[in-house]
Amino acid sequence: MNVMKKILLTGTATVALTGAMVAPAAASQTATAPETAQSASVSLNQVTTQSTSGTQSSSDQVAQELLGMMNDARAQQGLEPLANVGALNDIASGWSGQMASSGAASHNPSFIQQTTDSGSTGMAENIAYHVQSRDSAQAPAQYFFDFWMNSPSHASNIMSPEFNGAGFGLATAEDGRVFATQNFGTY
Repeated sequence: MNVMKKILLTGTATVALTGAMVAPAAASQTATAPETAQSASVSLNQVTTQSTSGTQSSSDQVAQELLGMMNDARAQQGLEPLANVGALNDIASGWSGQMASSGAASHNPSFIQQTTDSGSTGMAENIAYHVQSRDSAQAPAQYFFDFWMNSPSHASNIMSPEFNGAGFGLATAEDGRVFATQNFGTY
């Protein structure tokens, strides 16, 4: 039996919820997230930088920085690195766009089904938001990494040996708050 961990972030209080996942959520319990974060009325941090391989969004840059930080922490504990999984990035980006559009941090009620559909047998989700949106890629990555690693429930998702894949999404609301989603999977 797989165990699903959800962290609910409301304002400044963090409440950890743990439940057993027996089957994906029923369709009647599943909210529909936008196909892509672009369908939400938010800025997706499309500040780009030129590279020899083309352009890269700042969300992608933050994701790379964050994945490196997570894998460094995992290596210090003798854990295998997390792979960057495109399907998990898509889930996380879509949900970050939804949170930024609504202006509220909440967990994706569809992430269990979406992650299962991607072929994963284990899953977890971390969410957070940050009030600054115009930093370099390293600054928000460090903020989210520190926030999640200083929360035992969030850190347990990052450090779980069960997970071998991760995805990250970032979206900026009209008021400048940056919403982040981090999804984990077992492939």
